[in-house]
Amino acid sequence: MDMSGMGMPMPSPDNPSGPLTTAGLDMTNSTVQANYLASLLDDTELQVTSNLYATRFWYGIVVVIGIAAIFNIVLRLLLYTRLKNAASGKPNITNFFKRTVTVVTTAFRKTSYPQIFFSHHTGLGRLPPFGIIIMVLAYIAYLFALEYINVQIPGDQNKQAISVRAGWLTITQVPLLVLLAGKVNLIGFFTGVSYERLNILHRWVARGMLITATMHFVYQNVLWSDRGLLQLEWNTDTCPPSGIAAYSFILWMNITTIAPIRNWWYEFFVIQHLITWFGFVVAIMYHLPSTALYSRVYIWISIGLYCLDRLLRSLRSIYNNIRPGRATLMKMPGGVTKIVVRSRQVKHWAPGSFVLLSLPRFGVGQSHPATIASVPSSHGGDLVFILRAHQGFTTRILAGASESIESKATYLAFIDGPYGGTHLDFAAFSTVILIAGSTGVTFTLSLLLDLAARAPTKKLLLQEIVFIWAIKKKSCYSWISSELQQAMDILHVAGIRCSTGIFITDDKKLVGSDSNLEQKQLASSGSIHEKCSPEGSQSPASNEQDSRFRTGRPDTHSILFDAQSRADGEMGVAVCGPMGLSTSVRMQVTSLISKTKPGIYLHAESFGW
Repeated sequence: MDMSGMGMPMPSPDNPSGPLTTAGLDMTNSTVQANYLASLLDDTELQVTSNLYATRFWYGIVVVIGIAAIFNIVLRLLLYTRLKNAASGKPNITNFFKRTVTVVTTAFRKTSYPQIFFSHHTGLGRLPPFGIIIMVLAYIAYLFALEYINVQIPGDQNKQAISVRAGWLTITQVPLLVLLAGKVNLIGFFTGVSYERLNILHRWVARGMLITATMHFVYQNVLWSDRGLLQLEWNTDTCPPSGIAAYSFILWMNITTIAPIRNWWYEFFVIQHLITWFGFVVAIMYHLPSTALYSRVYIWISIGLYCLDRLLRSLRSIYNNIRPGRATLMKMPGGVTKIVVRSRQVKHWAPGSFVLLSLPRFGVGQSHPATIASVPSSHGGDLVFILRAHQGFTTRILAGASESIESKATYLAFIDGPYGGTHLDFAAFSTVILIAGSTGVTFTLSLLLDLAARAPTKKLLLQEIVFIWAIKKKSCYSWISSELQQAMDILHVAGIRCSTGIFITDDKKLVGSDSNLEQKQLASSGSIHEKCSPEGSQSPASNEQDSRFRTGRPDTHSILFDAQSRADGEMGVAVCGPMGLSTSVRMQVTSLISKTKPGIYLHAESFGW
């Protein structure tokens, strides 16, 4: 009897050629029950087909990663060609291939950039961008397709087939789960996506595992219960207890990765997450049936990938900290600590990178993600961080910081990283808009410093930079005042138009009843402030000190619209700050993307949703 690719059906004891069924059987007889249960659990044929679909799962994953890698390589090569042509004075010629890439890129950005933010509902306020949502929905749909395609076995073996395949699909996702979690990330290496962004997908793969594990558990237990075999199976087989243990670990890992729980005490989350992971590995190894021990290959691969990641991270950490850095802490306005780390080992990083910074004096075994506000060519090669005090570790750092810049006190500093900095090169765009809120300026400042360091010695495509920063108090400007002024002076001399807008949102001394009127005038004029024009006779240092400040929140839509109207080529936008700011910029950039206007590349820096 042909079962549409599932192999021959499992026969019942009294009907060896037909589907497995209890018809005509005395299910009150313990011997009949035991024989029927044995026939029901016989996965000789089912495991072969289930393994086939588990393998097909990886075919799809490899194809998606391959497409993303090719797209990443092509895009970076085109930008490299732009910069190379600019350096040699050659025109950037558009051909059929470039036009095709532009069309595909425009469609991708238009679809993936938007993000919805529910400002009054914190539980809904951290929805990921549409690109992530589409990818997650496609992933879940792919799992369901693999789960139910060609499962047409009649009789009781139908539910058993669905359950067995769900179990295999759960196991086959484990290596992907580990790949997406690694800080030294192979997927990130090929696709150009940094690990903290892939970690979002890591959590969704875990939820996919929970879905298929639930299906595996429910289908089998409902079947056993319907046939009066539930107690017999749980009393005589070791698979159910080990299975419920593995399922409990999966469920707990998913619950604890929900943002409010994960962020409540992050250090504890990391420790318990690792312990739970090891518990899951042990439980699942016991759970996998002796008839299909080769399914353990997925777990062994996962263990190997995890060990490789830990090995590479450990080697880099040893190199970074064989001669530990020394940190100087300076207390800044707004509850912020400016940290300068002098490291003899960490000398190379990309703009926009971040590290996991550990200062044992303020918390043994604790580390904090911190974006590097400097670049290797600035600050004498030191790493500069700006950390806002929230609670615990960062609060203790602020308490230990010095009020004076002349302080000689230094503290031992260990660095894990750098990570990130995988965005496209902003020097390859004609116009660059850098938008930040509060300490998010560490990201945009590093991009600005990188462009300023390269502009005097290299011919860039860059023609204009607009730097927007929203802060609560005017005193917060001191966080980066010297760096910002120096970068703008260098860019001005290099012939690049520069605009700076510092928006004060909550300073009673500045924010008055006329702030809304000023915003309207600002938007209608299309000006951030007086431009630093290379043809002008006045230096930015002499005419900007007061005109750069504005009250209220920036009208980012007008700023982006005006910049696009002036752009003589593709525009690059970077934003880092509160969720409301990032989502607003995402939606505004999406609305401005058009086939007839210069393209817009957006990088919104965030540590996940």
